[in-house]
Amino acid sequence: MRAGGLRSTRRRSEAADTPNVLFVCSGLEHARRGFESFARDCFDALRREPGVRIELIKGSGPSGPGERSIPTLKRDGVIARALGRLLKVRSFRLEALSFAFSLQPVLWARRPDVVFLSEWDTARGLSLMRSVTRQHFKMVLSNGSLAADSFDHLDCVQELTPAAREYVLARGADPPRHVVLPLGFDIEPQLTLLSAAERDALRARLELPLDRRIVVSVAALNRYHKRLDYLIEEVASLPEPRPFLLLLGQPDEETAGLAFLARERLGEAHHSIRTVPPEQVADHSRASDVFVLASVYEGLPRALIEASALGLPCLTHAYPVTEFALGPHGYSADFTKPGALAGLIERMSEHDLEPARALERHRYAYEQFSWDRLAPRYVDLLRSVAGPDWPAAQRPASFGRVRSRS
Repeated sequence: MRAGGLRSTRRRSEAADTPNVLFVCSGLEHARRGFESFARDCFDALRREPGVRIELIKGSGPSGPGERSIPTLKRDGVIARALGRLLKVRSFRLEALSFAFSLQPVLWARRPDVVFLSEWDTARGLSLMRSVTRQHFKMVLSNGSLAADSFDHLDCVQELTPAAREYVLARGADPPRHVVLPLGFDIEPQLTLLSAAERDALRARLELPLDRRIVVSVAALNRYHKRLDYLIEEVASLPEPRPFLLLLGQPDEETAGLAFLARERLGEAHHSIRTVPPEQVADHSRASDVFVLASVYEGLPRALIEASALGLPCLTHAYPVTEFALGPHGYSADFTKPGALAGLIERMSEHDLEPARALERHRYAYEQFSWDRLAPRYVDLLRSVAGPDWPAAQRPASFGRVRSRS
């Protein structure tokens, strides 16, 4: 055997033993979306798991143990916004694509076995550079954006629900490349519920009303995907005294128009639109009564799982993704129809808000989506992709089995 072949065999053997994995996310530390939250949570959950070596590469923020920030184009910067207007492309896509090129020195220095990411445009750029530079890392895309086809540049695609995998296979995707593995979440095994006095105190601290129900939505503050205009109109259609509407999320180009609509339809005293640090979202949710996700398509919505894990009743559009996310504990209707969401809100009874129901919702979320249950399955997937026999050895529909660590 030639020396080069021996070195190649040795590298594959070492990769199969303890593969080097880079988690890459351009928006981490300066954007607050599901992709960024997932990158942080996944890194924190897996960095000390045996069987893989993990490093996180991000587009801003401080470097630290196991994570590094590299210079790249920022979506909110003058250059990205100007290019976005010129090319008629959303600036976050330009950031994601440019990040693939910013990563090249890191890739050459680290020589990873696997690159794990969520941004489609970053994956496209990495695929191009991988073919040009003849690098040999494999790519796993977590398909939270519900991409439907054109996966040939990817070695593995993590589909977040069974319905998502069925959808891409129906459109001609290669079955061995697509595995079902849900997003993981930091969920405590036991849910601690607030007393009435504690919740009143929390509402007072957050400057929320004490005397009526609060409907909360945690989503990017836009119309085109999260459909917050529909949510505003549905709440506005309810008879007085209608619930207070609390919208939490990252602003974008459509946020100013939504704020105007909310003022016109609800009045200043009957709603609040806020952008808060991620660590404050849970308190705002605990202070609320009902969670709403108004979008009609999602990969696996983080905010929905997090709200359910806190025990909140969750109102969603009826389709397989939300049914998978909430199991038997969701409340759904056809949100393409006017009045559908308003009807769900009106029918929410005191029984739906009882502590026993909250505990049931939390338990389902914990068993299905907690890192306690899912971390070993992520390690299994990354190790398998790094090995020389991928994808022939992987299971056809889902990856790994739930192994309790509690």
